[in-house]
Amino acid sequence: MRRRLLFTWMALLVVAMLAACSNNDEQAETPAMLEVKLDVPDHIELNKAATLACVVTYDGENVDDASEVKFEVWRHGDGEREMLEAKHDGDGRYSVEKTFTEAGTYSVVAHVTARDMHNMPKKDIVVGQPEQAANGPDASSLDDEKGHHSSVAMSLLSHSFEAGKPASLVVHLTKDGQPLTGATVRFEIWQADNKHEFVDAAEKGNGEYEAAVTFANQGTYSVKVHVEGSGGLHEHQVEQVTAN
Repeated sequence: MRRRLLFTWMALLVVAMLAACSNNDEQAETPAMLEVKLDVPDHIELNKAATLACVVTYDGENVDDASEVKFEVWRHGDGEREMLEAKHDGDGRYSVEKTFTEAGTYSVVAHVTARDMHNMPKKDIVVGQPEQAANGPDASSLDDEKGHHSSVAMSLLSHSFEAGKPASLVVHLTKDGQPLTGATVRFEIWQADNKHEFVDAAEKGNGEYEAAVTFANQGTYSVKVHVEGSGGLHEHQVEQVTAN
């Protein structure tokens, strides 16, 4: 009886140890991510100082020592882009003040580098009143620039992969708030100064496009999403992913 009880306790101990190891493995397989949340108004008044900000977190904790935080700003229809250095406000928040002197639709991209990772969320904003934007000097060139400055939003479903193993790279595309379908999507992938690899993506439906890729080495990769579609649509966006 005593021997049977001993074997029972040993079996329970082994099960508990295996469960603990399984939990540890699951936690180890979930890498921490660099998250950047833009805090930018949808509408900004002309000739008044406005605050462009973002909150940076890593693994749920505020990042107060980011290597670099800059805001890239450009008006649709203009080729000129402005890069603004942000200041740290505390609690993971970084901001910069800017006064917009011309009406129109602008894009704001936060370029954030921290914890050896990079994130660059984008948001479009309207400056001035709609009639001012329509009559602004960029109005005549909006149609010509539509392919490069349309309201297409791109989002990679994952930014972390396992090095040396086949993976599924998926991007979700929306245009004017609706899933973008029927587009031609291609991924351009490279690491540091190494050779660029181009991979065609297949449409999965509901605005998602997928390609099978393998990130051979550990480290940070750049992924440029190329999107082409009807009406002269031609968009691209660069994101960073990590192979562990």
